[in-house]
Amino acid sequence: MGASTGRNLPLVAVGLVVGLVIGGVASYLIVTPSGPATTSVSTLVSSTTSTVTTTLTATPSTTQSGGGGIPSLPAPASVSLNPKTTAVLVLDYVFCYRMAGCNATLPAIATLLSSARSAGVPIIYTRSPVPTQIANQTGDTVILNDVGPEKFLNTSLASILQSKGIKTVVMMGIASNGALLYTAQEACARHYTVVVPLDTVIGTAYVQGYVPYQLLNGPGCANANNTPLSPSHATISTTSEISFNGNG
Repeated sequence: MGASTGRNLPLVAVGLVVGLVIGGVASYLIVTPSGPATTSVSTLVSSTTSTVTTTLTATPSTTQSGGGGIPSLPAPASVSLNPKTTAVLVLDYVFCYRMAGCNATLPAIATLLSSARSAGVPIIYTRSPVPTQIANQTGDTVILNDVGPEKFLNTSLASILQSKGIKTVVMMGIASNGALLYTAQEACARHYTVVVPLDTVIGTAYVQGYVPYQLLNGPGCANANNTPLSPSHATISTTSEISFNGNG
């Protein structure tokens, strides 16, 4: 009898272990009712780890913009520009029909272009044809070989500005956060003074606030107080506050 009992001890031990494991799984399943009864312990642990990870990842993060608020801007500056050292850039208005709000800006742009032409200011377009209200005229320059939003890249823009002795560029662009922003930043990097009329900036309310804010506060063009015609920086103005009869 004693020998038989000794031989059965391993079986009893195995039975106890199996019972504990099954009991542990059963207890776990009671605590976590979402798991099926046939799910193994390792799968349940893996599922629990995944759930915790997902919960941590899904926690919303705060943003520096204060929840997406529109950046505040200083008041537009009134500027009087020297027609001998100023050029006007009209970027990609061939795509005006694609952009909501573009047509509403054309009368103001047309008035600015008329004043510039009367003063002998060179006007440079990228792409053609543009809307008839702001169409290029004889003597204007049209650049057709640009390859992206930054209009100095792969074009003759730099050499044209240099040959004309330009120091200041008034800039308008159909893609406010594209051609306008990137070309303006590159112009500042090349030591041009940049003037952007706010009433020509189109896009969502956020884009209309962000683009001029970035020009006034970002690297290169930074002019946080919007000091009029700060050299090699950006100035935010409006078409009605830009004139071509000064020394700026």
